Amino acid sequence: MEKDIKKINLGKNINLTLIRAEKFKSNLVSIYIQRLLDKEEATKNALLPTIITSGCEKYPSLRETSNKLDDLYGSSMIGDVSKRGERQVISFKIISTNEKYLDEKIFTDVIEFFNEVLNKPLVVDGGFNKEYLDIEKTNLKDRIQAKINDKGRYALERTFEEMCKGERFSISEIGYEEDLDKISPSDLYEHYKHIIKTSPIDIVVEGDFDENEVVDIISKNFTFEREEIIEIPREEYKANIEKVKVIEEKMDITQGKLVMGYRTNVDFRDEDKYYPLVVGCNVLGGGPHSKMFVNIREKESLCYYIYSSVEKYKGILFVSSGIEVQNYEKTAELVKKQLESIKSGEISIDEIENSKSGLINSMKSLSDSIGGMSDFYFAQGMSKTNSTIEDIIQNIDKVKSEDIVKAFESIELDTVYFLRN
Repeated sequence: MEKDIKKINLGKNINLTLIRAEKFKSNLVSIYIQRLLDKEEATKNALLPTIITSGCEKYPSLRETSNKLDDLYGSSMIGDVSKRGERQVISFKIISTNEKYLDEKIFTDVIEFFNEVLNKPLVVDGGFNKEYLDIEKTNLKDRIQAKINDKGRYALERTFEEMCKGERFSISEIGYEEDLDKISPSDLYEHYKHIIKTSPIDIVVEGDFDENEVVDIISKNFTFEREEIIEIPREEYKANIEKVKVIEEKMDITQGKLVMGYRTNVDFRDEDKYYPLVVGCNVLGGGPHSKMFVNIREKESLCYYIYSSVEKYKGILFVSSGIEVQNYEKTAELVKKQLESIKSGEISIDEIENSKSGLINSMKSLSDSIGGMSDFYFAQGMSKTNSTIEDIIQNIDKVKSEDIVKAFESIELDTVYFLRN
């Protein structure tokens, strides 16, 4: 563990991570609540970040909440929901000015306010405020419908839905429009109380602070009521492919979207295979140096963009591209050819060195702005890998071409999705 990172178990499956970073003039406190992706509760969970931050018992309106944040020297607070493997993570974050740059100490006030928001939400007649909930339902409905506006992202999500049908990974982290009307203020409030009592909770503090003081303030102020905590099982990353799924959908678009989903059958905890897989994915489609960029975009002029990426937890490698409809078959064949060339060991020194350099620079940049390290160390704890940034850089740096070939041996094409006009 790096000297500026400390993890403390506060009991009842609540973990505190302290990240000391003196270069920031702000302190960030993040709360992460983990749930297993479940279609029955995904939409409820997606509503919670905004309904919780819109008002609480002590500050019952958005205006009063905003005024309090202004009083705390312009602090800001957000709530969001994300998908990490087969987990739906509800997060709340508050950022405040470091006390070193102020005439008074505010960190205790910030945490007390944050606790008010999370543990004493605004309740009317046994449920959340109906007027606020109706607004947040409309906002979430707009967000769900807006997914189709980003055709590249839409194609990617549809690929995962088809590829992982019957698996939790196919569930949307922002929920489903058809479920919104079923959710009442009292149902959602009872659900919120339930997940606070039963979910693993991580608190991460990032910034420049006095460690003992912060531990004392956090321990005294965050009063989460707890019961038996749910178990969140590890994602299944292996799959037997009997036949490649080929899906074509039509839409009024000018540019076709091709996504190819591969099962890597590689466990992210297997460092001997996972890091070569990541480097190999970068060789395949990680930038201007990559095989697909050079051979498909530049030489053949077949696509507007093309890239590949690895979904860490499910062991999925996907290729995404924007193409002219008539170039579909040729592009798909050339993608397969580039991947096969890596399996055959056709990897140049420049390809592997440029790929490693890009990945290492990306890791180093995590500490450039506040928040990057918080998300990174939460993810490490969540996956029980507990690697440091330096550990990962070392693992990437030692990857050789023969390691990539070995990692790519088990890759199989699962799904080809094409969105066309």
